[in-house]
Amino acid sequence: MVGVKLIGILDYESGYVCCEEHEKYDAVAFLEFFKKVLTQYPKGKIVIILDNAKAHHAKLIQLLLEKLKNRLELMFLSPYSPGLNLIEGL
Repeated sequence: MVGVKLIGILDYESGYVCCEEHEKYDAVAFLEFFKKVLTQYPKGKIVIILDNAKAHHAKLIQLLLEKLKNRLELMFLSPYSPGLNLIEGL
């Protein structure tokens, strides 16, 4: 049995949901997803609430955040608290 990894966003204001399936979840897949989110929301500040997966803290992601610090901000949930992230219910 092969597992499927999901990467997704839930826009709290509009209710818009976007999810993608991936064979693996790593920093490269996460970075590509970020690029799609930035295209979807071309203006303004984007704040993304995340758990503490390794991919979320990867150096590749940190480099992107430094380049886009005025557009993109990551906020991390406390460990073992998926119930605080509304997309987990989907």
